Amino acid sequence: MTKTRTQNSLLNSKVSLLYYVLILAATFISRKVFIDCLGSEVLGLNTTVSNLLGLLNLTELGIGVAVSFALYRPLFDDDRKSIIEIVSVQGWLYKNIAIVVSVGGMIMMALFPWIFAKSELPLWYAYSTFSVLLFSSLLGYFVNYKQIILTADQKQYKVVLVTKTLTFVKLIAQILLIRYSAWGYQGWLVLEFVFSIFIAWGLDYVVRRTYPWLKTSFRLGKAVHKAHSVIITKTKQLFFHQVSAYILFQTSPLVIYAYTDLTLVAIYGNYMLISSGIVSLLESVFSGIVPGVGNLIAEGKREAIQRVFNEYFACRMLVAGIVCYCLWVGGDAFVTMWVGKEFLLAPIPFALVVAITFVNTTRVSAGFTSAYGLFKDIWAPITEACLNLGLSVLLGYYWGLTGILIGVLISLLLIVVTWKPYFLHREGLQLPVWPYFLKYIGYMAVLFGSVWLVRTALGPIEDVNVFGWLLGVLKHLLGYGLLTYVVLILFDRGMRDFSGRVLRMLKLK
Repeated sequence: MTKTRTQNSLLNSKVSLLYYVLILAATFISRKVFIDCLGSEVLGLNTTVSNLLGLLNLTELGIGVAVSFALYRPLFDDDRKSIIEIVSVQGWLYKNIAIVVSVGGMIMMALFPWIFAKSELPLWYAYSTFSVLLFSSLLGYFVNYKQIILTADQKQYKVVLVTKTLTFVKLIAQILLIRYSAWGYQGWLVLEFVFSIFIAWGLDYVVRRTYPWLKTSFRLGKAVHKAHSVIITKTKQLFFHQVSAYILFQTSPLVIYAYTDLTLVAIYGNYMLISSGIVSLLESVFSGIVPGVGNLIAEGKREAIQRVFNEYFACRMLVAGIVCYCLWVGGDAFVTMWVGKEFLLAPIPFALVVAITFVNTTRVSAGFTSAYGLFKDIWAPITEACLNLGLSVLLGYYWGLTGILIGVLISLLLIVVTWKPYFLHREGLQLPVWPYFLKYIGYMAVLFGSVWLVRTALGPIEDVNVFGWLLGVLKHLLGYGLLTYVVLILFDRGMRDFSGRVLRMLKLK
C-alpha cells in the first residue's frame, strides 16, 4: 500500500529520532572514553583533521541537493528514464569530484608538518586519521551517490536504518577497543576503515533492492548532463551556500587552534558536540518534510504549502525553544558529569553557544528554499561567510573564544534570521513577509518570557548525579514546554493546526 506524504514524513522522523538518540548517547560515551584513555590533545587533533577534510569536501558543491530537487518531478510522474539519467549525471559529477578530492588530500597531507607544528603528537596520528577519513569520503562519491533517490522519494528511513545501525555498532566496538585493549587509537582507525566499507555496501544493497530498475553509469551521466542543465545551474548556485555552511560549522575550531591550542579545541568541541547534536536531532526529525513539500510544489498546491509552512514554523520554534532552554539550564552540569569540571566553558561563551544553537535550530526557511530550489541568492552566503570568518578572526584576536562566537552569531542574525525568510516569501511562497516577522517577534517574546518565569521558579540545575540531573532536566522541560505550548496554542493558528494534525494521526492509529 502506498503511504501518504504525512505517513512517509512521520516514518522518516520516527526512525531518525530513534537512531539519533542511540547514536548521540554512544557518541557522548565514546568522547568520554576517548578523553580518558587517549587524552584531550588526540581528540583535538581528530577534530582538526575532520575539519580539514570538510574543506576538501566543499568540492561536492551541493550536487546532492541539486539532484534531489531535480528528482521531485520525475518521481511524481514515475518517469524512470529521467530518474536514471539524473542519478547517472550525479554519479559522473561525483566521479570527477572524487579525483579532485584525492589530489587535494595529497597536497594537504604534504602541509601537515606545518599545520600541526604546535602539536606534540607524532605526525602519524594526523596522516593516518586523515587517510582513513578520506577513504570513507571517497566511498560516498564512487559508491553511494545513488542513495539520493531514497531521500527524494521520502524513503530516508532506509538510509538511516543502514547507516545509523552500522555507525552505532562501530561506536560501541570503538569504545570497547579503546577502553579494554592495547590497540588504542590504531584500533579506532581500523574500525573506522572497516565500517566505512560495510556502510557503503549496505546502502548500495538497499538501493538495488528498492529500485531494481535503476541502472546508472558514469558514461550515461557524461552523455546526458547537458539535457539536465538545471542540475549544473543549481550546483553552481549551491557552491556558495556550501562554502558558507563550511565556514559556519567547521572553521571555528581552526580559528581557535590558531589562537590557542588543541586542548581548548577539545573543550569547545565538547560543547559543539552537544550543540550540533541538538541541531542534527531536529534536522533528522524535520528533514522528512522537505521531499513532501517538493511534491506539493510539483503539484502546484500553494494553499497546502502555506498551511504546512505555518504548522512547520510553529512546531519547530516550540521544539527549538524547549531544547535550547534545557541546554542553557542543564548544559554545565551535564559537561561536569560527563567529562569533568575542568572542561567547562566560561559563562559568556556558553551563553553564545546556546544562542547560536537556537538560531541554527530555527532555520525554518531552509527546508522550504531547498524544496523550491531557491539557491540563486549567492551574495547572501558570500556575505555570511565573509562576516563569519572576518569577524571571528578580528574579534577573536581581542576577546579569544568569546569574540569568535560573537562573529558567528552576528553573521547568523543578519542572513539566517533576516534575509532568508524574506527571500523565501518573495521568491517561493510569494507572500508579504511582514506577517512572518511579526509572528517571529511574538514567538520570541513568548519563548523568552517562559525562560524568565520557569528559570525563576525552578532555579538552576546543579546536581551532577545522573538521576538528579535527569530529574532536574525533566522538571524544567515539562514546566517550560507546557507553559510555552499553552500560550502559543491560544494565540497562534499554526500551532492549533499542527496540534489538530497530530490528534488526527493519533486517532487514525
